[in-house]
Amino acid sequence: MPQVQKYPAGWRVLHWIIALLVLTLIPVGLWMASRAEADIWGALTNTLYSAHKAIGFSVLLLMILRIVVKIRLKGPPYPDEMPRKLQIAAKSVHHLMYVLLVVTPLFGWAGVTAFPALTIVGDYKLPGMPFVPEDEELASSLFYIHGWLAITLGVLIAGHIAAALRHFLRKDGIFQRMV
Repeated sequence: MPQVQKYPAGWRVLHWIIALLVLTLIPVGLWMASRAEADIWGALTNTLYSAHKAIGFSVLLLMILRIVVKIRLKGPPYPDEMPRKLQIAAKSVHHLMYVLLVVTPLFGWAGVTAFPALTIVGDYKLPGMPFVPEDEELASSLFYIHGWLAITLGVLIAGHIAAALRHFLRKDGIFQRMV
């Protein structure tokens, strides 16, 4: 296996925390949406929505931190043996994932602000997104966009995981950069 530099420890921890949160958001989001579509409302549905909002907002905040880290710390270079086109593809997918990991929760936050449905647990509420009016029709449009962005992100994540597994099986050192 080629000797490859690892990402800094804090960067790796942040990556895996966000990964776990997003991999929790996807099934929770699908489950809550299917219950809402079936017009099943109750404690479970409310809990799913509350968890989804809290986790999604956490991902947004952690992604802001991750972007700051990415700007301040340079990641390790790809191995020289890795083809240039593959490096460009990997960087492009990573950048698109970063964009979607910020934009998707922003649309969700805007949607719960417009609806309004900012309550998470008890009296705890998310702050309303500035400049987003209360308007259920606007909320519906924002949630629609949020859903499609989440699906797109899910497809990219599946590709990212498949690529990570490929690197793990090839033992080319790329997988070890983030573990």
